[in-house]
Amino acid sequence: MTILTFMPLILLSAASAAAALPELAGRVSSERPAGCAEYTFFAASLYRAELWTNAPTRPGESFALSLVYRRGFERGTLVATSIDEMARMSGRPRNAFDAARRELENAFRSVDEGDRITAWRGVAGRVEFFHNGNRTGVLTHDADLFLDIWLGPEARSLHRRAQLLAGRCDD
Repeated sequence: MTILTFMPLILLSAASAAAALPELAGRVSSERPAGCAEYTFFAASLYRAELWTNAPTRPGESFALSLVYRRGFERGTLVATSIDEMARMSGRPRNAFDAARRELENAFRSVDEGDRITAWRGVAGRVEFFHNGNRTGVLTHDADLFLDIWLGPEARSLHRRAQLLAGRCDD
């Protein structure tokens, strides 16, 4: 066999490997998300959430939650909405999250349509953030509560939580 015979296989392998998020290289071996959910407000599409994990039981100890935005949001809105949800779920006042707010303000960037924020949980209590593949910061205060906004039993949309944990993505 010649090298030309193997070329389609090489190209197919390269295309498949490129399908996974670059910020998850060496962390998640899957080429596709384990679960997906589209988040909307009335008729407006806000973002698509994708759960990335190697774990057979979702979400697993180590996983990533990636949000692909369908419209733009300012950093302040992303931070305030996150803190509001964390306070709602925990029953604690918003000012109890001052340390988390500072970390989120450092980690988040304003987003435009098509931008992606990925939150990687390698160990309990710590989340690394990436904006379009570039590391932007870390959350160590209430990190697991932050991820519970989408994955916890007190998530605002239990239907979308179920979609993320169900193990399928309809593209």
